[in-house]
Amino acid sequence: MAWRERPVAVAAFADARELIFRPKFRRAIVSAVVFIAAAIAAAYDNGIKAKHAVDHNQIPVADQPHRVFALVAIGVCLVAGIITVQMVANELARLARHRGSPAAASAIRLGVQIIGYLAILVTVLGLFAVKIESVLLSGAIVSVVLGLAAQQSLGNAFAGIVLLVSRPFKVGDYIRLQSGALGGQYDGRVSAISLMFTTMQTADGPISFPNASVLSSATGVRDDPSGNSPLIT
Repeated sequence: MAWRERPVAVAAFADARELIFRPKFRRAIVSAVVFIAAAIAAAYDNGIKAKHAVDHNQIPVADQPHRVFALVAIGVCLVAGIITVQMVANELARLARHRGSPAAASAIRLGVQIIGYLAILVTVLGLFAVKIESVLLSGAIVSVVLGLAAQQSLGNAFAGIVLLVSRPFKVGDYIRLQSGALGGQYDGRVSAISLMFTTMQTADGPISFPNASVLSSATGVRDDPSGNSPLIT
């Protein structure tokens, strides 16, 4: 088929362009710009810690109008950030649902929301002049420990995202996987692509392969020797 003949990079670029030009994603870009602008405005001239001197002989006092402006800017930054995260998460989940499965879409939405909300939290705490160095250090240590403990699961998750984005195959394709790590060669029709596993209907029944192994395998779309039609998703 014609779409199979397109280079992967061209297909990925076309999908990315389609995503960016969707109205909701454009609104997400606008809200992201508002988030950044509000953060810059809130941090300007010491933000909520702004002070000014009444004259040269007095100790600087709090600049209340500037602090109120900074608080309003922080509020705008928070709202714009939440809107951006929600829109981006929903659009990426829609794309994952179209290419893979509802399970992958839910996992990607949750992952984007967690990362996005953490970024917003760190930004807002910084704008409120909260010392977050110790918080970031503790979070980094916890992340390293969890990363080492869940290295295989994280590898499968990232590989699943790469498969959904690069799209070497899609649900309904009859493909061949060939890899020593998988124990040889497997032919079958892809029935699901989740964040952790790729499931194929083979002659021996359904088999779920870890996405990290699938990503490192030689793979290609083949004609179904049985002549069965692709799965309807």
